[in-house]
Amino acid sequence: MPIIIADAGPIIALIDKADDHHAWAKREVRPLPRPWIICAAAIAEVAHHFDNDPRALAALRKQVGDMQVKELVAGDVLALMEQYAPAMDYADACAVLLSKSHRGAVVVTTDHRDFATYKVPFISPKGAFHL
Repeated sequence: MPIIIADAGPIIALIDKADDHHAWAKREVRPLPRPWIICAAAIAEVAHHFDNDPRALAALRKQVGDMQVKELVAGDVLALMEQYAPAMDYADACAVLLSKSHRGAVVVTTDHRDFATYKVPFISPKGAFHL
């Protein structure tokens, strides 16, 4: 099985039953073997999405509890963002760098359009790409 790099979207979808991708996340994402790798920027993005609601934060803490949280060098992240500016955000850049630094890694995301341009293996609600 590949190493899973988690983007914010699937984590949001796992937590929020009203999310458009919740059924996909339950069916396709939840069963993926853990531990996954996630960056702090993706965690911050999820918390911000839920406006720091205490229930959502508790669910996020549970999700992140069995993940490896990796930090990256900000200069490296910003340099990659420059290459894709203005489309790439900080969390996406982190996921791309993490995927490139772990052999066999796959990013799990709901952001199909952007990740299709980053040329890294990814899984989205539209399927698996670049595998």
